[in-house]
Amino acid sequence: MLPSLRPALLLAAILLLAACGQETPEQPEPRSISAKTLRLAPTQARECTSLTGQVQSRNSVTLASKVSGTVVEVMAREGDTLAAGQPILRIDDAELRQREQSMRSSAGQATLEAKALAARKAQAKASLDRLQKLLDQNAVSRDDVDRARAEFEALASQEKAMAAQSAAAGFQGAEIRALMQYSTVTSPLAGVLSRRHVDLGAFVQAGTPLAEVDDLHSGFELVAQADESLLGRIEQGMSVVAVVPSLSEAPFLTRLSAVVGQVDPMNRSFRIKAALESAPGPGLFGKICVPTRDARKLLVPTSCLRRRGELTTALLVDAESMLRLRIVKTGGTYQKADIEGRTFILQTGADRPAAAPEGAEMLVEVLSGLSEGDEVVVDAPDVAREGDRLVRG
Repeated sequence: MLPSLRPALLLAAILLLAACGQETPEQPEPRSISAKTLRLAPTQARECTSLTGQVQSRNSVTLASKVSGTVVEVMAREGDTLAAGQPILRIDDAELRQREQSMRSSAGQATLEAKALAARKAQAKASLDRLQKLLDQNAVSRDDVDRARAEFEALASQEKAMAAQSAAAGFQGAEIRALMQYSTVTSPLAGVLSRRHVDLGAFVQAGTPLAEVDDLHSGFELVAQADESLLGRIEQGMSVVAVVPSLSEAPFLTRLSAVVGQVDPMNRSFRIKAALESAPGPGLFGKICVPTRDARKLLVPTSCLRRRGELTTALLVDAESMLRLRIVKTGGTYQKADIEGRTFILQTGADRPAAAPEGAEMLVEVLSGLSEGDEVVVDAPDVAREGDRLVRG
């Protein structure tokens, strides 16, 4: 070994021995945080299946065209308040007027021909009577009388046929004039024009839907589509929970006013209607929540859960008031409603914890990660983490 390296190696050995003799520094004290907590307990309630629907008038009329033609005038817009008999739109009736004029001409021609036939028949009758008298005097032959009678009867038949033709032309003219009255589409009741299916310039065929008018004085219903699996469990008059955010922030109890049991083969569902005491108008969004069973679930408020990427977590408080991170597996999302002394949990259809709407408490079912009796942090600060100490106020 070179003499110049000995002092450096000796210094390194002394420093190493000194380092080995030092103690490991103590861990820092845990941080203290202040937060609200919740002791978990199962919820016993009626579980409800939520069905999306909308508010409709009890009496709603769909107006269809009785004539074919082009829409040449629009007199009302969607949302307008209509009086009974007020015009909504007008369809061009030029073709009908031409047909009606043709029928008038045909009827006039038939009248003239009928008069001519009447005159010829009267003359044939006079000739027949004269020949009959001459036959009695043996002044003419039987053949002459028979020919005169045949001519008279033929003219009488033609007169009857002409009368029938004239009557038919009259009926057709009356029918056309009646159709011309439907070229102007009017509201059959006092209400609101909720929808207009055609615009100015559109060509419509007879039977084409033109407009929908809602009778605002008949009351309103909340209408929803129910899956066919619920057909045997839903009946008219049963109590249901309704949610119409525009009417009330809180759910309310009502009854099914109608159950239309015919299943639509396109979507395998049927219609149900819930009575509403009042509504500002049709078209509002709502839900009918049908109680299906008694349920006992471990539900936690969405404020107890935090998202960590694709994971849902919660902060648990242990016996020493230390925070422990738990990964939580969740189920469905529910809205809790206490109505008339009964508790309902309403499915929301969300597949992950969602923010609670104003005036509602949103709960999430816990499948694993938390247990009954656990104490969890509510609205934990963003800086809170496992190992922090909870300061109880």
